[in-house]
Amino acid sequence: MNETFRMKTDGFHAELFCPRQDGYPGRVLICFGGSDGNFELARALAAVFQERGLTALALAYVMEEGLPDRFFRVPIDPLEAAAGRLHEMGYEKVGLWGISKGAELALLAGSLLPGLVNAVAAVAPMSTVCQGFAKGKGIELMPGSSWSFHGREVPYTPFGYEKTPYGAILWKSLKAREVTMFDLYLPMVKGPVPDAVIRAEHITGPILLISSKLDTMWPSEPAAEEIMKRLKEKNFSYPCQHLSYDYGSHLFVPMELPMAKFFRGDRGRNREPGRKARMDSLEKTLEFVSRW
Repeated sequence: MNETFRMKTDGFHAELFCPRQDGYPGRVLICFGGSDGNFELARALAAVFQERGLTALALAYVMEEGLPDRFFRVPIDPLEAAAGRLHEMGYEKVGLWGISKGAELALLAGSLLPGLVNAVAAVAPMSTVCQGFAKGKGIELMPGSSWSFHGREVPYTPFGYEKTPYGAILWKSLKAREVTMFDLYLPMVKGPVPDAVIRAEHITGPILLISSKLDTMWPSEPAAEEIMKRLKEKNFSYPCQHLSYDYGSHLFVPMELPMAKFFRGDRGRNREPGRKARMDSLEKTLEFVSRW
């Protein structure tokens, strides 16, 4: 039976998935999802890694009891508590695996928690801390950062709009035949607030970036390229790699999701090569873990 943790008693909301045969002794991967805030996705991801012999902790950072219900000054502290607990439990190497908004969190948390975090895998990543938002009937832009740490707001790059530009998003999405916010985020990647750029070079361990050239939700491939460029400029001392796939969508996960059909990179003639790309990323991630 999986071990569970709750905010009220443990300082974080999570479930630990331990394999029957541990193929990666001393290592554990903390998994979390993106802007849907769905804890079930994190649990499904952890189960995939568990099946392959890797211990994984599914972590919630929003939308659960004791956690924010919006992506506005979300505290990184619960992730810090989770990583600390795993080290106390005897895991020598604690890695992070996040997708989309969760990839932004993984890179940021890794940069703020040297020693506690020993590796980061960021899928469909972002290179800057972004402005916060709330999801209800639509998307409401919030007056501040997506993240906070030890009670202080983390510097962020703003969208440059007072309100969500629904007209532009709808027009671009209809034209692309899929939901896209690429143009909303691209200026944030190309011209970020300097203090908001994620200092990935502070991560004390290897970094794996995964993106798809067909990701039109946000500019994950340009963001990954910016991160790699920065790591090179800062003489990052650990291994780092960017896997850029020709197929697959923003939902670049090693499993089948019903929502994938809404994205061009995972439907029609792209469906099978997209699936192969996503499953290949699982093998590459496990290779990455084996080299920690």
